[in-house]
Amino acid sequence: MKRTFNLTTYSEDLNRYRDRDDLVRALGGFDGVELMHCGPDSRGIVPRERIVGVHLCYYPYWYDFYTGDLAACRRNLVSMDAVRAVYGGDTPDALIETFEQDIAQARAEGAEYVVFHVADCADEELFTLSYRHSSREIVTAAVGLLNRLFPEPEGDLILLLENLWHPGLTLTEPQVTRQLLSGVRYRNKGIMLDTGHLMHTNLSIRTQEEGLAYIRRCIEEQGEEVRRAIRGIHLHQSLTGAYMAQVAAHPPLLSDDPDKRREQVYTHAFRCDEHRPFTCPGVREFIRWIDPDYLTFEFISRSRKEHETMLSEQLSALREG
Repeated sequence: MKRTFNLTTYSEDLNRYRDRDDLVRALGGFDGVELMHCGPDSRGIVPRERIVGVHLCYYPYWYDFYTGDLAACRRNLVSMDAVRAVYGGDTPDALIETFEQDIAQARAEGAEYVVFHVADCADEELFTLSYRHSSREIVTAAVGLLNRLFPEPEGDLILLLENLWHPGLTLTEPQVTRQLLSGVRYRNKGIMLDTGHLMHTNLSIRTQEEGLAYIRRCIEEQGEEVRRAIRGIHLHQSLTGAYMAQVAAHPPLLSDDPDKRREQVYTHAFRCDEHRPFTCPGVREFIRWIDPDYLTFEFISRSRKEHETMLSEQLSALREG
């Protein structure tokens, strides 16, 4: 099992490191990073030989654009100018081209796997948790998109499909999971189990122990074939069910200004999905039960010191017992 931590090429992340050697020192005890491209690594901080995986660009809201419902896109993103700014155009080809470029870069960097989020959520739905589209609809569209992005059935690059709590791959509907795994023709694929995202599908969870028990129950209900398909884990947790339920009961009015709306959306998303260390007893045994090829400590931190503390807490929790 290879162990990594997540990193983006945002300057806020890369500026934590003085140079490439500084990042390499920070990777002590880890095999490398799972990288998300968010602009150029202009200082060459990330060594290609330490890029184990690449998290593909993530569009929280893409289904309407991909299926050609530009009227819905315009309602959600306020204007067609905003739609074009988000997707780089006004046809599905723009979306496909962006993913193709990201996949090509991952291959060029020698990444072993890429991660694709199988979920869709409009801005208002993020707050209300009431959705226009079903998981089956999102998975059907995702299968079509992925079969275009990976047209050949064979390939060395591993495609890992990540769960969220919005419609798509939630890991709470076994038939939908099987629909996704059987529909994608590319054979070198699997699931990237995100522990925090699975916890968010149950707003009654209040403790890490409750969350861990729920995650294990969900995976057991998916069946042995799905458990074996889990080839990676994004390890983290956040106990935000009470907050999410409160907001869903009293959702805010979203701004008509695209920038202000984006701030509302991202502020709320990060309050829902805190990405904290998962440290309760039993986590180490759970990882052994899943037996993934890749384990990523996926945390959100405000500074290098905070990130190092989170990594240390998680490492300590996995050594105990």
